[in-house]
Amino acid sequence: MAITFQAYATNSGAYKMNRLMPAGSPAGIIVHSTGANNPYLKRYVNAPDTCGENPYKNYFDRPDSDVCPHGVIGLDKNGEVKAAKILPWNICCWGCGNGAKGSYNYNPAYIQIEICEDGLTNKDYFLKAFKLMAQLCNRLMKNYPTIKLENIVSHHEAHIRGYASGHVDCDHWLAKFGYDMDWFRELVKNNGEIPEKYTVTATKTFDDKSLAESNKTKLEKLGYNVKMTKEVK
Repeated sequence: MAITFQAYATNSGAYKMNRLMPAGSPAGIIVHSTGANNPYLKRYVNAPDTCGENPYKNYFDRPDSDVCPHGVIGLDKNGEVKAAKILPWNICCWGCGNGAKGSYNYNPAYIQIEICEDGLTNKDYFLKAFKLMAQLCNRLMKNYPTIKLENIVSHHEAHIRGYASGHVDCDHWLAKFGYDMDWFRELVKNNGEIPEKYTVTATKTFDDKSLAESNKTKLEKLGYNVKMTKEVK
């Protein structure tokens, strides 16, 4: 089953340059987010039948800019979260700029995918977008064994490594909901499935302090977070 729809940005400088990645395979994936309150794909992707019409034509598919990632995730014209593939996966894009050591645009070359930001308050959209991103990353790892889980990074992490410009995406968005890139990499490993967690709370009263402490120790050894309190009769 296809995860993306194809809408190549054939007018972009990156597409026209057609610079193959070293050995023809990506070394990793950079997860970007757009930094603008506009979750609609039509802002970035020239595919009016799927995304809707952009009268300003300021998408990536234009000849006056070399900036272009490999893919974009956001809302289509029907309000559904979709992933657009706008460059072939095995050619170099221009997405992360340069860092102190070089750039993941070229060598080593990373696949780079943008997620369209909204106002960073809609958790439902956030989870759907990052779930689809995780599924796409999982598929790309299967298609390109050169991609290792530890090399699926945010733009911010790529900057810390020295291979991208000083942006904070998408860590700032993840942090809004209490997550980080380690959580996202776990999501990739689980092919986008968010594990359900259950909390069990129970209480028991003991008349004997040593017996209470003994049971507390046993439960802690089983991995329980145990708190013992003293009741005054």
